Amino acid sequence: MNSYLAIEAKYLSKKYRLGTIGMSSLREDLSRWWGRKKQNAATKRNETTAGIDQSRMINDSEFWALHGLNFQISKGEVVGLIGANGSGKSTLLKILSRITEPTEGEVKVRGKVASLLEVGTGFHPELTGRENVYINGAILGMTRREVDAKFDEIVEFSGVSDFIDTPIKRYSSGMTVRLGFAVAAHLDPDILIVDEVLAVGDLRFQNRCIKQMQKIANSGKTVLFVSHQMTTVENLCKSAFLLSEGRIIYQGPAAKVISIYRDRETILHSNSLSERVSREGNGNCKLIGFEFRNASHQKIDSLICGQTAYIILNFEVICEQKNRMCLSLGISTNNQNRIAHLCMKTFGQSIEPTSDKTFEVRLKLPKVQLNQGNYKVTTFLDDESGEILDWVVDAFTLNVSESDFYGTGMIPRIEQSVFLMEYSFE
Repeated sequence: MNSYLAIEAKYLSKKYRLGTIGMSSLREDLSRWWGRKKQNAATKRNETTAGIDQSRMINDSEFWALHGLNFQISKGEVVGLIGANGSGKSTLLKILSRITEPTEGEVKVRGKVASLLEVGTGFHPELTGRENVYINGAILGMTRREVDAKFDEIVEFSGVSDFIDTPIKRYSSGMTVRLGFAVAAHLDPDILIVDEVLAVGDLRFQNRCIKQMQKIANSGKTVLFVSHQMTTVENLCKSAFLLSEGRIIYQGPAAKVISIYRDRETILHSNSLSERVSREGNGNCKLIGFEFRNASHQKIDSLICGQTAYIILNFEVICEQKNRMCLSLGISTNNQNRIAHLCMKTFGQSIEPTSDKTFEVRLKLPKVQLNQGNYKVTTFLDDESGEILDWVVDAFTLNVSESDFYGTGMIPRIEQSVFLMEYSFE
């Protein structure tokens, strides 16, 4: 391996068994074997493979999470990994972090790796923040003397100094990820791997993390960054890999790769929702259509600022549900910045199980408070047990037309304000 390379992969592949992530237990293997012996095994396989492209299937029970990856990453390079959910980004990072081994091929990593793949990875909820800093530092390869030397800097960076002697179980998710990132960022690694954890922190902390990663990169270290926030990827990364269905389909300058990704997503999402393959969940129930209506319940192509609107979502029941269901909608800008989260649970509402083959959910917006423009809507349907039924990223586009929202003839530009809030000065 050349000395200027930080990471090199050749024919890297990873396969998983359906219904598992990583290694499975003997009990799980026997359970799946017995299930395949039943007469309805074919039906179960169809449900299990819902959302998995058939080209990724190896046989009835295994699929390629990654297949045939070849790439090189130079020392000091900041690389973004982008792609739709299920494209293989997290699996690739787990292989690079030595959490799991590839099924085929090889990957060579030169130097010490610090990875932050999930919120609070390695933290013990019963221990204090102080104790977890030392434990997490040891897990990441730091000696006690190194943790002692950097402890004050870690705590200051995380912003949880007032609660450092409080058990982690009393921390919010934001506090936990701040402390976890602070430990990883101060490991002084040769390679830093970050997987979509910054979305939990507030904007100020995200900016601090980006500056820290830029500082690490400028010091000659290597950074791999996974995020659905395209603006952050473009600002932080010089180059990027675009993954799709377990393969790297494009690599190059970050701005160009992001542009290709957006174009591909626009084409994919223009297909009928019932035919969309890029979705997650068990497939027992799925979104098949939507429409917009105005206050008079007439069909409309776009919503209008300041006016009442309805978004009607149509679902198909593939397998009759026994549990109540809950729908959430996430609204994002074209740059993948999440600006709103609309959830039935907020109002204590849910969808009752039905024997019908289809049902609809009607969302009412008493007064559309979005400025003119196009917005992406992600739909998420789960049941009361927490099992995901259907998760469609960027399921459809929300078109909002301008109007005199404030009745003053002054319409703020979208660059100034995404939301149009009602307010007054006194």
